[in-house]
Amino acid sequence: MYYNPHPYFVYPNYYPTWAWAMANQSTTQQPSRHLAMPTNPANRNPFPPVNINKLKTSAKRIKAIMQQAQLLTDKIDESEQFAHDLMDAAQQSNKTEVEKLIASTGITIKFETNYTPDGIRIIFTDSDCCKLTLNLNW
Repeated sequence: MYYNPHPYFVYPNYYPTWAWAMANQSTTQQPSRHLAMPTNPANRNPFPPVNINKLKTSAKRIKAIMQQAQLLTDKIDESEQFAHDLMDAAQQSNKTEVEKLIASTGITIKFETNYTPDGIRIIFTDSDCCKLTLNLNW
């Protein structure tokens, strides 16, 4: 048996002719001048002019954050004991020890740590400017 999800059919001749004519008439009115986004014929770009000062500042400040992250990754790479202690403290959910070990690498900026059985995530933050997220798996 055939199932019809739309049991009611609408035929063009179902509507009265006056309703059909009203729905299909062409309008000669001008479009509304109250548009959601104003248009300016001289400048069709709806966005403000480009200002790269904040972007350049962020790029300069993120370099310093990356140098801080490099301190941590170099220490993990060079010292098996440090890597072992960091992983062991994280797996035991010893947050104070994890933060103490990370700070011992010479990192001076603010950071947050989150860890799972699969790895550790360290988010380096420089006030309102930028963030760098470092994901290390084990």
